[in-house]
Amino acid sequence: MDKRKKDWEYCTIQFQMRNKGEDITRSGTKLMWLVFQARNIGSKEQSIVKESTEIPVPANVIGTELTPQKYNPTHISIHQNLLERLQEDGWELLPRHDGEWWERHLRR
Repeated sequence: MDKRKKDWEYCTIQFQMRNKGEDITRSGTKLMWLVFQARNIGSKEQSIVKESTEIPVPANVIGTELTPQKYNPTHISIHQNLLERLQEDGWELLPRHDGEWWERHLRR
């Protein structure tokens, strides 16, 4: 019986807020862009495996959180879509441990 250990590749889902160079002197709502990223872990390079769709988040509105919101349907939807696309590419979702709701770990 072959007892060789399988070499797994791991990734974790994180988020990033992007500024697209909007003119800060312009009046009105300023936007940042939220994107979830699946990044390789376990190697020196934390390359991006796959990204979600970017969604706009108003950055200068009082009370706006610049982190993914667990009860925001759009945040949940783009996160779930990213998980499904990763699983279609052969990634296996690992059980949830401590951390934020969006921090999911996968392997293949």
